[in-house]
Amino acid sequence: MNPVLLRLYPAGFRRAFGDEIAESYREATAGAGPRDRLREAADVVAHALRLRLGIGSAHAGGGLMAAAAPFALAATAAYAAFNLNGSAGDWYVMRGVGAVADAVTLMNAGYLLTLLGAVVALAGRYVPGVLAATAGAVVGSVSFLHPVWPSPDEVSGQFVGFLLAPVVVAALPLACPPDLRPARRARGAAGVVALAVWAVLLVAALVVSDPLGIGLRVPWRFGVPIVAALVLAGRPAFAAIRTTGQLAAAATPFIAILYFSGWVRTDELLTLIGALAVTAVVLRLRRRTGDVDRINTA
Repeated sequence: MNPVLLRLYPAGFRRAFGDEIAESYREATAGAGPRDRLREAADVVAHALRLRLGIGSAHAGGGLMAAAAPFALAATAAYAAFNLNGSAGDWYVMRGVGAVADAVTLMNAGYLLTLLGAVVALAGRYVPGVLAATAGAVVGSVSFLHPVWPSPDEVSGQFVGFLLAPVVVAALPLACPPDLRPARRARGAAGVVALAVWAVLLVAALVVSDPLGIGLRVPWRFGVPIVAALVLAGRPAFAAIRTTGQLAAAATPFIAILYFSGWVRTDELLTLIGALAVTAVVLRLRRRTGDVDRINTA
């Protein structure tokens, strides 16, 4: 095993388990090709980083990342669906306007890749889906730096957050320990493809219909994808939230996306945080009541 890889681990862990890690790596890569060796090395690097950052499956931080992962994917899918829904019509109108059409096409390609990646990750192809969603979010953000868009005279924190928040939220599930990742929602390739097609058709349906009227267009376009993504995340995602910290971790991706995309103002953000705090108190009281009941029963 390359000594550099082993040195990525914290010193104490390396002293205790270094020989075991090296032996496992040798066994996994014996007779393997370059691709498999690269995959094993990436796994070692990821494991070492999780231990250094305190987000391994045995750490409290790992539990927070596990609680946040499915909701980060749901927030990413809803963000991409909302933006793809809004910019699809723009592309149709501007498709013959040269550089503008190219910028909108790039933007839509990023949103589509983000949507498909998030859905595929929730469906069960976790790492490829998260990587695709992150790449799509990068493309979507970079498209806003295209010269055809008017740029602010001064780069504000809000604008930087607007560019970075979708990328950070999309990449957040990579921090989830492998053994705590969301349960598969589709076992076979056919199921994954079906869910991906369903996501695209959902966006298409929203593009061609606005049954709730102009005044409720934004809630309709954003609310439906959120509900759909949360349904795809499933009951296990909600059942995994047992502490106030996990509740905050699960809610943060939605709050970040909503705020930095400009869908909620500062006063509305404070209302959301207040509602989250009340929910956290209720969750804590409910947990204490459950603990007391178990003690009395015992």
